[in-house]
Amino acid sequence: MSITVVVPTVDRVDLLRRCLRGLTGNDVLVVHDGNREVVALLDELGVRGLEISERGVSAKRNAGWRAATTDLVAFTDDDCEPAPGWLAALVADGSDFVAGPVSPHPEDEASGLWSRTVTSTEPGFYPGCNLLLRRTWLERVDGFDEQLHGGEDTDLAWRVREAGASHGWAADALVWHAVRPVTFPEQLRSLPRWAGLPLVVRRHPALRQFAYRRWFWKDSHPTAVMALLALLLAARDRRALLGAVPVLVRRMRQAGVGAGLQLAVNDLAEVAVLTAGSARHRSVLL
Repeated sequence: MSITVVVPTVDRVDLLRRCLRGLTGNDVLVVHDGNREVVALLDELGVRGLEISERGVSAKRNAGWRAATTDLVAFTDDDCEPAPGWLAALVADGSDFVAGPVSPHPEDEASGLWSRTVTSTEPGFYPGCNLLLRRTWLERVDGFDEQLHGGEDTDLAWRVREAGASHGWAADALVWHAVRPVTFPEQLRSLPRWAGLPLVVRRHPALRQFAYRRWFWKDSHPTAVMALLALLLAARDRRALLGAVPVLVRRMRQAGVGAGLQLAVNDLAEVAVLTAGSARHRSVLL
């Protein structure tokens, strides 16, 4: 059975090399924006490339599957490496749409409080680095929503499911995700991409079963909501600042003073982003 593996890249050449190591022997299409090092790597390895001007991951995934001529299209990312047997396990499920688990890469070590990776152990939220779909279903739902910059993979998966595609979970189709160091300022700058999550939940109400108490993205957010409200009210009455104490106490107990303070600020920033997204999309997820 013919399958195209689409890999969008954002010029992470060393990680892309490792990704392609795990895809040896498969029909791979790397979608890139013309980076010379990426082009040289693809020439070196004899891997097909597709250059587009758009830099968003959804635009690259869409360009990739639309360029494919195979019945099945698999997706992974340049900072991931599929484990041996990955593609065979996805195909063996036989469903129109299949996903599998994602784990931190065993060659990487966490470095610092804000080391970033992806973990997925069950269906529900669907990282775009481990998906297989029939091309006909991608066409039917018009692929990934390029207006979303976070949650676009889960949105696609649920649109396909809700359109009637058969769906499966291949527990043996493992993808390893890189563990990358991130500074605290970089972490904060990355948060606005999650402003579209309330829209994803609005489109797919079944996702609320995976949210904390149905209305919160994370279990740390209820106290962060209280703290954010307290900070807003403090402009009129400084006593309102007491409402920010619970989130600080909780985080400092978990991680110490310095790290706890960073975690608390991150919680507040996440809630602020989600509050703005909830207002914009008329769907509450905090």
